[in-house]
Amino acid sequence: MAQCVVEVDGEEYSFEWSEGTLLQAMLDAGVPAPYSCQAGQCGACQCYVEGAATTMLNNNVLFDDEIAEGQRLACQTVRDGDDAAVEVSYYF
Repeated sequence: MAQCVVEVDGEEYSFEWSEGTLLQAMLDAGVPAPYSCQAGQCGACQCYVEGAATTMLNNNVLFDDEIAEGQRLACQTVRDGDDAAVEVSYYF
């Protein structure tokens, strides 16, 4: 398992994320992460992800340049098997 640190509304949360989507891991850990559709359609869970390699299962919102900058849809983001730590922020 790898450490995940998330900053939401100026508060920092830390938890272990090993499987499932980033959004589900945050919700399971009690993080008040923003979201709506959970299908990669609305963009409400858009965030910046740094650290471990991740992949989005579905994306109908973000452009290639945004993805290259580290932006992800938390509801569609899964780990690529890397045990590196992950940092998530919602600065938009």
